[in-house]
Amino acid sequence: MTYAQRERLAYIDFCLEYFGEVARSELMTHFGTGLASGSRDFTLYRELAPKNLILRHETKRYYRTEDFEPLFQHNGDVALAALAKGFGDGISTELQLSQSCEDAPSLIHPPSKTVATITRAIRQEAAIQVEYVSLSSGCHQRVIVPHAIINNGQRWRVRAYDRRSCSFRDFVCTRFTSLKADTSVVEAHEKQAADTDWNLFLGLELVPHPGLVNHEAVALDFKMSRDDGGPVLRLNIRAARAGYLLRYWHVDTSCNHSLSAEEHHLWLRNVEALCRDNESVAANLMIAPGFNKESEPT
Repeated sequence: MTYAQRERLAYIDFCLEYFGEVARSELMTHFGTGLASGSRDFTLYRELAPKNLILRHETKRYYRTEDFEPLFQHNGDVALAALAKGFGDGISTELQLSQSCEDAPSLIHPPSKTVATITRAIRQEAAIQVEYVSLSSGCHQRVIVPHAIINNGQRWRVRAYDRRSCSFRDFVCTRFTSLKADTSVVEAHEKQAADTDWNLFLGLELVPHPGLVNHEAVALDFKMSRDDGGPVLRLNIRAARAGYLLRYWHVDTSCNHSLSAEEHHLWLRNVEALCRDNESVAANLMIAPGFNKESEPT
């Protein structure tokens, strides 16, 4: 079948699974198709999964049966996003907000032109001239060579080589006041392959904070497995992203789990993974709770 038809069948499957019902008129409205096309889609779906739905003529709606087995694998994250914002990618149509499922508000949206300029540079391995406002030094002109965009849970950042500091750094996408293409040659030491923190992966072992009374609740929250030490969540994450994740999840990274268990439900069991030769393996780890209490996030 065509990609478009697969999407329509997936929509039928999704509605039956998560809403328990769907009507031909809803399918036609959502995809802008005609009566004949909608009829063909439901006919094909019934041929592929005859036990999944039943038509009730009095309501002209199809209903999920007790024998329902989904035709498509609906990823949990994608399904929740679809429930909150509407089924579809939102590229060609506006997302429709749900009245019964809400996602956390995203307060910080980088302008689409900013994202487009950055992603073109990443794709073409090119540099960009930018004006950037930082908390520490204010507004400065820079030339950066971006190689990745990162969501740290609160802000979208771009990972890039900064020719002003001669190092790889993270820049908050909303703090660019201007961006334009730069035609200078990008050298090998400015590309992703040379970014040590990006290419270094850390094996982290997150466990329920020892100060908590009921560890099982946190184990369920993070779908932890078990070993001889109890519930544990093992992650393999880039060093360049570790500090952001540890702060976002409020992970206590102190050696003796000294932070409040009420505020920090997780503890990093193998805190030694963050250091080598008594030095932090990545600059951003200074923002991790308990790793360095004297440091403030930038």
